[in-house]
Amino acid sequence: MKLTPSERLSLLMDTEKLKTPFLEQRTGIKADRWKNVKSGRTELRVSEVEALKYICPEYCYWLATGEELPEAGQISPISKKAK
Repeated sequence: MKLTPSERLSLLMDTEKLKTPFLEQRTGIKADRWKNVKSGRTELRVSEVEALKYICPEYCYWLATGEELPEAGQISPISKKAK
């Protein structure tokens, strides 16, 4: 099953227990924006994926494409949880 970028963000936030105030503090992107993307009300932007690379760099490729490159250290939260 292919997840949308918003669904991928939601999965990441839930799995890693990332709260919107924390994301706002660490990225400078408003908590309401994160809530809207997580809920699917708006699309995930490239700038948001880039901001997340400083918090959880191992998920950037997966967030952007929905695919993993484990040989390059790019995984999904599902793969991390399975280990």
